[in-house]
Amino acid sequence: MKLLILGASGLVGKALIKEFSPNYDVYGTFNQTKLDLKNDHQLQWDINDSEKILDWIDRICPDVIVSCLRGDFTVQFEAHSRIVEKIKSTSTKFLFCSTTNVFDGEVSKHHAENDLTIAESDYGQFKIKCEELIKNEIGDNGIVLRLPMVWGKHSPRLNEIKDKIEKGQEIEAYDNIFLNHAIDTGIAKQVRRIIENDLKGIFHLATTNIDSQYSFIFKLVKSLSNEGKVKSLTLENYDEYNFGLLTNRTDLSPDFYYDSDEVINQLVH
Repeated sequence: MKLLILGASGLVGKALIKEFSPNYDVYGTFNQTKLDLKNDHQLQWDINDSEKILDWIDRICPDVIVSCLRGDFTVQFEAHSRIVEKIKSTSTKFLFCSTTNVFDGEVSKHHAENDLTIAESDYGQFKIKCEELIKNEIGDNGIVLRLPMVWGKHSPRLNEIKDKIEKGQEIEAYDNIFLNHAIDTGIAKQVRRIIENDLKGIFHLATTNIDSQYSFIFKLVKSLSNEGKVKSLTLENYDEYNFGLLTNRTDLSPDFYYDSDEVINQLVH
């Protein structure tokens, strides 16, 4: 099976390469940082140049495309539109990395996969637009992966925390923002199960438990070092800012998901 990862040099893209490379024919695009793939399996791509990626798709004929793209929203949407148009008459599956922010316009509750999306942020509105494009144009061949805050052993946010601990600086976290998390390796394993089991629809790839940001950060920091200091902040104008992803899918095995203790354990060890 041929797998094409768009934006493969990012946190999730690198984890996907590592997860799939032993058993799949993996291709990837990058902007600046070259990939851990054979030269003829990676493409340096500026997303302003849609024709370049369309030609590459013609050459590869991928069975699955996973989009982890970042960049200007208008340019991204145009690129996604061209790619979707290219594959809509084929059997190619298209997996799109979306975000919790598709619900940032309604934070009085947490949200499940089939809840109505409503976003205030430009980022959330852009992701909703992409989700609708994929659903309307390629139906069941379009799969949406909604992600919360993503961590990894080499992620910038973890490195920032480690740096502050080392310098004796406080790490700030909100006690009234409630959310869940994800880890890059966990997402990669979930994506593999989605592809291999031909699962369809929308997936909330987040930890099973939802805690305050302060609770998670405090536990992470103390697991890294007893010397770490965490300062509790309160987001103004909200009793609770609910930013969690729930799941109401019944077609997934219990071991498909993991909790925040597993995320912290992987980050620390």
